Amino acid sequence: MIEHGRPPGKNGIQFLALFTLCTILIAAPLAAQRAKKPVVKGKTGKLLDRYLTALDLDIGGMCGSAFVAEGKKVYLDKGYGMADVSKKRKMPVNALWDWASVTKQFTAAAILKLEMQGKLSLDDSIRKFYRNAPGRMQPITLRHMLNHTSGIDQSKRPTGVDFRKRKAMLDWFLKRPVAAKPGTKWEYSNLAYFVLAALIEKKSGLSCEQFCIKHLFRPAGMKDACFIGSPGLDLDRVPREERGKGKHFAYGYDLSWGYRGSGGAIATPREMWLWDRALRGTKILDRAAKAKLYEVGLKNYALGWYVKPGHGDTCWEHSGAVGKTVTYYLRTKRSRIVVALAYSYRPDQHPKITADEMVNIVRKGQPSRWPGGGR
Repeated sequence: MIEHGRPPGKNGIQFLALFTLCTILIAAPLAAQRAKKPVVKGKTGKLLDRYLTALDLDIGGMCGSAFVAEGKKVYLDKGYGMADVSKKRKMPVNALWDWASVTKQFTAAAILKLEMQGKLSLDDSIRKFYRNAPGRMQPITLRHMLNHTSGIDQSKRPTGVDFRKRKAMLDWFLKRPVAAKPGTKWEYSNLAYFVLAALIEKKSGLSCEQFCIKHLFRPAGMKDACFIGSPGLDLDRVPREERGKGKHFAYGYDLSWGYRGSGGAIATPREMWLWDRALRGTKILDRAAKAKLYEVGLKNYALGWYVKPGHGDTCWEHSGAVGKTVTYYLRTKRSRIVVALAYSYRPDQHPKITADEMVNIVRKGQPSRWPGGGR
């Protein structure tokens, strides 16, 4: 027994230490459990939830995850449907999704981070880093690669290329003809982002995944975010495609050089909100780097983002699709609304329409129309 007014003896100190440790150990998992519960906050959260519950009813209803916030206010953070039918596992709130082409913004941010470190410039020619690149590629800059205006001919599909090997991918890239003057024609290019991922490795001395985790994800507070194939990835939290009946990943459990850089980033919808918050400050990228990140080129495309007017604001957004997994990520500049959507199926309603309606509900208190004409 510890008497009042007297310092505890040795046994008392040991008891206090043990009691404190037990309290921490018990409180930690309880806090984690609380964090895993769905969030449906207030009237806005209920409207958002009702909209998504009414979505795609003719093909089985919503199966996926949704996160909606405005500034620091989280209105909705919820999973829908089944993550794994064989294990009868419902969609967890903290499901880990392959964000597919939404990954391109991370690749772009990594290149800008390397520019901040003085290791490259967006206006460097690709030939500066790959000396065996043919002369026709001299006018192609990293900026062109990032905003899909490199002019590289992608009409021929790769055959006989071992995408497990970085060199094989690069050799194939260096043989591509240049079909348009760089900067004059927009053509969406996954290939360009494969090459940019290789460049991140070349200039950083780390794998592309390690660099993004170390310099982007962890500083942003994204503790679970990683990539396909990362050690420790909790597959129980990765939803199976086809409404819980298919594969975890369309291209398998390893990240190949036919996908790295253009896809494969794994994160929860809530972590995509943390990424938004990090980009609002200067912890990840300074003001000059962020200005380049959002600088619009052709077709409203910046560096890994579409930048478009909408909702009386500027919207930064990008879609993703791989196999049966579909994602959409939207951020508004001034109103600070974030919408992160992920589906384990191909929805009938385009995810951009759904994301826009999420914004309408937050800003106006109602969608422009309900799914299926309902209310």
